[in-house]
Amino acid sequence: MPDMAGQNPPESGQNPSGPQIHWAKNEKRGWIDCTDVSANNRGWPGEISGLDPMPFPPETLIAVPLVGLLAYTILGISGFGSALVTIPLLVHFLPLQSVVPLVVMVDFLATVSNGVRFREHVEVAELKLLIPAVIVGILTGVTLLATLPKHAALVMLGVFVTAYGVYRLVTRSAARPVSRWWGIPAGLIGGLIGGLFGVGGPIYATYMSARIHDPAKMRATLSAVFSFSTGLRLMVYLISGLLLQSEVWWAFLLLLPAMPVGLAIGYRLHARLTREQVGRFISVLLVLSGVSLLWKAI
Repeated sequence: MPDMAGQNPPESGQNPSGPQIHWAKNEKRGWIDCTDVSANNRGWPGEISGLDPMPFPPETLIAVPLVGLLAYTILGISGFGSALVTIPLLVHFLPLQSVVPLVVMVDFLATVSNGVRFREHVEVAELKLLIPAVIVGILTGVTLLATLPKHAALVMLGVFVTAYGVYRLVTRSAARPVSRWWGIPAGLIGGLIGGLFGVGGPIYATYMSARIHDPAKMRATLSAVFSFSTGLRLMVYLISGLLLQSEVWWAFLLLLPAMPVGLAIGYRLHARLTREQVGRFISVLLVLSGVSLLWKAI
């Protein structure tokens, strides 16, 4: 019988009546036989479970809810833009392949909330050409997300976010009216970028701003598009396995509480801030986060 309170571990070796014995020391209980515990889950009674322990360092625990609070405040003000904030910033703390499905889960709840709140203002006619194209684009984008090398995906995201931020800063907000047929390329490109990076909103917003000039109707219609887009992506991410990562669900628990708080703040600020002020703030934030992503990739 080994001395369980001894300073040195009992000899590890072949147990005459069983497998290799593995010992682990606990300050209070001495040496404990962990033979039947897998190498990745050796610990103390009560700590072993089917769910991995929270895998994040302290800075990630702080950053995720703060980024979410900022992002969903912007969503409450403008009706879009949450993914433009969350994804480029959270990629500094989590892998892109985990961040995209994470943000889509919370965005789905947020956009459905917006869609229900403003459903009477939705321009249904604008969705007839857009939605079928969105489906094709999303299926293509999710396939690329699951297969594209991580470094290449990070560089592409950095380039897109930076370029779009610069575009917003140098382009006037007024948009020329366009034909409804532009909904097909807008849906394809927005779905592709949404499936790959989770940030297809700018494409939809650019198209809608050229078609709908009433701010309330535009916000409501965008919410309807985002609700459908995020719902479809959730199903595809689940089928592809991207939604089954344990760190996605841990981060979801951190990000979710920030969503209703941010939306409530955004709704209050909506009447106090002009669209131009919010747009310029988002643009500067995009440029900074895009450049930081490219620096990270280098």
